[in-house]
Amino acid sequence: MTSKSLLAKEFFETGRLSSISIIDMHTHMGAFYGTYLPEAKLEMMINAMDRQNIEWIISAPHSALFDPIRGNSDIRAAMREYPGKIYGYYAVNPHYDHDLDRDLEQFDSFEGFLGFKVLPDYHKYPLNGEKYRKIYEFANERGLLLLSHTWGHSPYNPPQMIAELSREYENIQFLLGHSAPGETDYAIALAKERSNVYLELCDTGRLNGVVLKMVQEASSEKVLFGTDFPWYDPHYMLGSVLLSGISDQDIENIIHHNAARLLAGIQAQKQLRKGLKRRCQIS
Repeated sequence: MTSKSLLAKEFFETGRLSSISIIDMHTHMGAFYGTYLPEAKLEMMINAMDRQNIEWIISAPHSALFDPIRGNSDIRAAMREYPGKIYGYYAVNPHYDHDLDRDLEQFDSFEGFLGFKVLPDYHKYPLNGEKYRKIYEFANERGLLLLSHTWGHSPYNPPQMIAELSREYENIQFLLGHSAPGETDYAIALAKERSNVYLELCDTGRLNGVVLKMVQEASSEKVLFGTDFPWYDPHYMLGSVLLSGISDQDIENIIHHNAARLLAGIQAQKQLRKGLKRRCQIS
């Protein structure tokens, strides 16, 4: 090991980071058809988080990606069981929006929901399509996260659509899931330009030089740690960050501080809305 990072040194000497906790912004849970995922059960994920000092994750269960009625119920149950450790994305399938109005009415009562997850490529429906407008308006009012699968040159979720939406909905924090492989240079430039657009490392971060390029061109404050856990062990992506050649302060921003700042912002806006609601009831 030739890295000068003290965090990397700590990891290689002890097998984990104890000096700073990790926050994973892109995870799933549960079985996925046709695939063996040895740590997909919630209890096994929690055990892995404890071993690796992962403080909390945001998750969209695999079940939610195609059956949002069941899947969003699954993430509610996980958030109830592990409050403060499991947060959730409300997964939206534009072809199965039967309960969307009801669930949006109940959204604020679930403390763990931090935003929405969309998979336009999988659902064959464009990110800027009209069926998403209701959740964008809802998220914009609350300053929530929007994690979208992105892929370069896709007809459904290219980074150019994020650019368009980030200008229309300036209070949504857009997370470029996978950072648009094939057009990652465009994604990096977009994250640098737009204060409400973030790069997310899942899959793309493993490529040699990508993390360093993101930090040099967009700054470490615009890069979020994400792994697709349980598809990949979180240490796989952590190694990509620790050995990327960036400073320890940049590493800390990516694996912890940026996510913590986003969570604090969402919670502050939620408290503000509660205060305004109480004042309106009193008056």
